[in-house]
Amino acid sequence: MSLNTHDDYKAQLLTLIAMKLEITKACADSLRTFTQNNYEIHLKPTHAHEIVAAYFGYSSRAALLADKKCPIGTLKDAELIILNDPIQRIEHRLKTLANLPSGLPSSDILAATIYKTTITNEQLSEKVWTDFKEMAIAYAEDRVFHNEKMERMMGFDGFDQRELDWLIQVDINTMETDVRITVTYDYPAKAKKPFRHASVAVTLPRIAGNVGYGEPKVLPTFYNGHFSDPDFRLKHGID
Repeated sequence: MSLNTHDDYKAQLLTLIAMKLEITKACADSLRTFTQNNYEIHLKPTHAHEIVAAYFGYSSRAALLADKKCPIGTLKDAELIILNDPIQRIEHRLKTLANLPSGLPSSDILAATIYKTTITNEQLSEKVWTDFKEMAIAYAEDRVFHNEKMERMMGFDGFDQRELDWLIQVDINTMETDVRITVTYDYPAKAKKPFRHASVAVTLPRIAGNVGYGEPKVLPTFYNGHFSDPDFRLKHGID
C-alpha cells in the first residue's frame, strides 16, 4: 500500500468514525452549551462525553467506543429506542467521575437536555420509548386484543376488554444480544375465577448501544379460549 493510499484509507476511516459518533458529539456539545448558558459552568468535553455514554447505556466513553457488535452509530437504523431510566445511569456515572465542576445540575436535568437533542432528529424522535415495560405492554396489548379491534372496525358491537382492570405481570430478561420480555394478562381484577387469559413474549434484538433495538418479535399465547367470547363478562363475574 502506497503512502497516499494509506493516508486516503485513514482519512476515510476517520470520517466513518466521525459519522457514526455524530449523535454522541451532538449530545455532548448541547450539554456543554446548556450548562454554560444556564449555569455558567464550563463542562469539559471529556466529562460531557462520559455523561452522554451513560445516557446511552454504557459504563464509560471507552466502553461506547469499544462496542463493535452494536455501535451507537447505528442508532438511526433502530426500529425502537428504549431509554430505560437514563437518569439513574447518569447519576451513577457522576459519582465515579473525578474533578467535575461544582454546581452541576441534577441527573434528571442533564438527561432531559440530552433527550431534547436526540429527538430534534425526526428520524429518531418517533422511535423513542421511556422504558421496556411501557413498550412491551403497548405491543402486547395490540396483539392480545387485535381480533377485538378488527371486529369493531367491521361494525360488530362489543365492549373494549382493554378498559378492564387487568392484572398484568411484566418480566424483563436482559441478555447480551437481546432483551426478552414476557407480558402476562392474568385476569380482570373483579373476576370471580382467576383464569389466566394470555401471555405475550416480546424479543428485542440489540443493534445500537444499549438503547437501540431492531424489529420486535411478538408471540402471544392464549390460555382461556377466544378472548372476544360474548359471554366473557358472565364467565368472569363482571357487571
